Amino acid sequence: MANTVSVDALRQEVWGKDLYRDVLSDIYFQANGMMGTDINNIVQHKNELSKEAGDVATFGISVRMTGNGVDGDSELEGQEEAINTYSEQIAIDQKRFAVRLTGKLDEQKAAYNMRTDAKDKLKQRLVEFHERQVFLKMQGIVNPTLTDIAAVTVSAACAWSNTPDYVADAVDAAGSGSRYVCAASGGLDAIAVTDLITPQLISKAKLLATVANPQIQPLRIGGKDYYVLFIHPYQAYDLHQNATWSQAMREAEVRGKENPIFTGADGVWDGVIVHSHPYCSFLDASAQATGFRSASAGTVVLADTFRASLCGQQAIGMVQCKNDNKWVEKTFDYGNKVGFATSFIGGYQKIQFSTLALDYAVVTLDTSASTIVA
Repeated sequence: MANTVSVDALRQEVWGKDLYRDVLSDIYFQANGMMGTDINNIVQHKNELSKEAGDVATFGISVRMTGNGVDGDSELEGQEEAINTYSEQIAIDQKRFAVRLTGKLDEQKAAYNMRTDAKDKLKQRLVEFHERQVFLKMQGIVNPTLTDIAAVTVSAACAWSNTPDYVADAVDAAGSGSRYVCAASGGLDAIAVTDLITPQLISKAKLLATVANPQIQPLRIGGKDYYVLFIHPYQAYDLHQNATWSQAMREAEVRGKENPIFTGADGVWDGVIVHSHPYCSFLDASAQATGFRSASAGTVVLADTFRASLCGQQAIGMVQCKNDNKWVEKTFDYGNKVGFATSFIGGYQKIQFSTLALDYAVVTLDTSASTIVA
């Protein structure tokens, strides 16, 4: 007697693969050419744990060689230079989402359409989760109560898989550091509504990345070096009103049309590709005793504050694991209702020189922004 292959199991496997292919291709960083498996990416994607068991993945990082070598026929043996290497470990966790339909009478449509509708909604939620994790980690958000400009809490999962490395209190209070720039010279607690983002601040952030020790490695695109700056749309509005920026954009040559990292950008200034994204963090000045770090610690601001991040290679590490629970269908109420679930097992973290307590490839920039919606 021959066994028949389970159609339901096969269908779920196909839908799971289809869902994850769509999710990964739609993540902002993937779609804009900033996410991949090699180091020349903002988000480095490791999938070693998709092939073997484990609860952490290790990202190796190193710094440039600085030795002078030897000249002529001078002996090279014994003059070799040791490469300083560091590592960052990223732990994993699981995140699951599900939708449940009301019932057959309410839906009045075929099961295939129901699955399609559920897949679209789950895909959207998974994409949002991945993107939010990148920004929360990148910007060092440890406060789980931060809201967006619509007063919706967006940072509840800030410590998912890994607690982000945040900007030290003393650094943002001082208003400057080796990897930090504040638009207010008096520090983050002195930021005012007039402390807006400017091209000059972008250049300052780039300068810090360039002269940092160890240096933040830029992305290599078309034989040239670039950093990428992520800003909030409110900051983008101010930048577009800036006369210096506007003039530069009018005079800028067309470049990199074939590269998505350029085509999705607001513009390029001083070798920095600027992208605006609504998931850049916002600190509401009306939420008293609240900072980027936590609800009870860190710097409290006097004006609404928006956090931007200038990034180089390997700013964020992303780990993806083998996931046997990619798509599940379940019926309830004697088959009248159906639900769909999916999950992701992996982790995100900002990569640091852990022994030096320095971000490997992120310079943080805090500014205020114009009030667009009262």
